Amino acid sequence: MSPGAPWTGPDAPGAMAQEHDAPHAALVDRAEAPLAPFPPDARTEEITRTSRTCVGIHKGGLEPILAHEDAKREAHVQEPRNALFRPLDPPLMDSYPLGV
Repeated sequence: MSPGAPWTGPDAPGAMAQEHDAPHAALVDRAEAPLAPFPPDARTEEITRTSRTCVGIHKGGLEPILAHEDAKREAHVQEPRNALFRPLDPPLMDSYPLGV
C-alpha cells in the first residue's frame, strides 16, 4: 500500500468504527428507555448523556468480570450495578434494591 492510500476492507478504521457504533448505539438506546420517565423535566441530551455514562460503566466492568470465575466473578458483576444504582438511593432503591 502506498503512503497516504486509504484503507479498504474490514480492517479499515472506518469499517471497525461502524461495526462498533451500531451495537453501542443500541445499548445506549436500551439504557435510555428506563431512565426517561424518572426525571420528567430532563432534556433528551441529559438522558442520552446519562445513558452513555451507564453503558461506559457497564463496559468498563466487563474486563474484570471476564478475568474471574465463580464467587469472584459474581462480586465483579455486582460492582457495576452498585456504581449505577447507588446514586439513585434513596428515591429509587425501595423499588430497585442493590443485588437485583
